[in-house]
Amino acid sequence: MRDIRQVTCITKNPSGGKDDMGSCEVGFYTVEGGLLTMTDADGVPLRDSNNGERITHRLAPGESEKAIASRLTLKIIRTSRGDEMAGFSRRIDYPKWGGA
Repeated sequence: MRDIRQVTCITKNPSGGKDDMGSCEVGFYTVEGGLLTMTDADGVPLRDSNNGERITHRLAPGESEKAIASRLTLKIIRTSRGDEMAGFSRRIDYPKWGGA
């Protein structure tokens, strides 16, 4: 049985307002023989929606599997939302300026 690992990545930082806690997403992955494969919670490999290939990354010596899994999770989430230019689809909260 594969060892399914979990990573949490931040998808939106808090804006500073008391009601905005930000948001995060959870990703799942396995590592076998230095190959990181993104999976669902049951360990089924995820596939790229463009070409149908498994979403994998060959880990280089000293490379952090958590960091790579976090980046891939963020890419998967953004792709599934259809917002490759993340952040441009949300309202921008500007700080209040003094004066007029």
